[in-house]
Amino acid sequence: MESIFFSEKEQAYASEVREFMRLEARPHVLAMDRENKYPFELLRKMGQRGYIGVRFPSGYGGGGLNMMHEAIANEETAAQSYALACARSVPHHCAFIIANYGSEEQKKKWLPGIFKADIITAECITEPTGGSDAARMKSVADRKRDCWVIKGEKRFQASGAVADLFIVFAMTNRDVHPTKGMSVFAVEKGTPNIVAMEEFDTLGWRGLRIVSELIFDNTAIPAENLIGEENQGFPILMDMLNSERILVASGLLGTARTCLEMATAYTMEREAFHRPIYKFEGVSFKVAEMATRLEAAGLMRTKAARMLDMGLDVTKIAAMAKGFAAENSYWIANEALQVMGGIGYTTKHDMERHFRDIRGGMVAVGTNEIMRLVVQREHYKEFAQTIQSK
Repeated sequence: MESIFFSEKEQAYASEVREFMRLEARPHVLAMDRENKYPFELLRKMGQRGYIGVRFPSGYGGGGLNMMHEAIANEETAAQSYALACARSVPHHCAFIIANYGSEEQKKKWLPGIFKADIITAECITEPTGGSDAARMKSVADRKRDCWVIKGEKRFQASGAVADLFIVFAMTNRDVHPTKGMSVFAVEKGTPNIVAMEEFDTLGWRGLRIVSELIFDNTAIPAENLIGEENQGFPILMDMLNSERILVASGLLGTARTCLEMATAYTMEREAFHRPIYKFEGVSFKVAEMATRLEAAGLMRTKAARMLDMGLDVTKIAAMAKGFAAENSYWIANEALQVMGGIGYTTKHDMERHFRDIRGGMVAVGTNEIMRLVVQREHYKEFAQTIQSK
């Protein structure tokens, strides 16, 4: 990391996380990819080091740092495995909701366990009928005396097959616009009438234990498990997604950086026609373009994290950073594999794993197309305000 953009403290933190991951992560990430094994042990070690919940208050077991440090942690984790970075960041997304909108009792009950990885969490937003159009979700929750009863189906829950706590979004007022009638709930493992269907076998992100369908069949939970105010779930979701997109961008950067490093090293070692292949411009120009795109994506992500730490609206820049990082990280991984040729397509190197993992970034937490939708909406809104102010 260059000092012009990062403080000495941030650079030291990046080095610390990078070294920990280098020493500890490899056997776990291989078990994730090859055996679909969830990294419980490694996550607990990360929790002990403060690498989960980096930006949250230390009084609840968090790291007490900021979003930039959280992004750095995700980037350095993803340098070893993007799937592992997802497992590290899901607790962040769920904890964000509890820490910012939950009651004091909810914070004390769940946050310390989440940050130690003693409580595995899963977000329940996407449904079988759609994900991007969250405002049209069909899951409902009705108040029955001292409890809420949830009925609906969710899909694509990372960590869903092993979760201890589900953060569930559902409609609580069907008589108003969906954005004004959604609420969010905490549902604990073991609650009656939760049915987890089989897990998805995915191209990448193996070991994340992604559930194909999670059914809440009139699931009753205590009334106090409502997080935040009733019917305020949609603004909470939008707030969370901004942070989530910055972390996705950070993870993609970490994995893409590793792809670039692997490709660079390979082109210096591999010889053809009596010289290293980086001597051929057809190869070295690819590497140059990889480095350029990675740099640009990194700057955009860093701007987004800095703005969030300053308390500014990051809706547009977070979508820009996530979409740009997704497209260009995939391009980098694809070209890096191409540079390595046939050996890059084998399991002898990690390139094929990174290639598979990085592809998921183009659809997770909003597809590239949805990111453009968000950007154009915010852009025209800002432009209209500029015209009106003249």
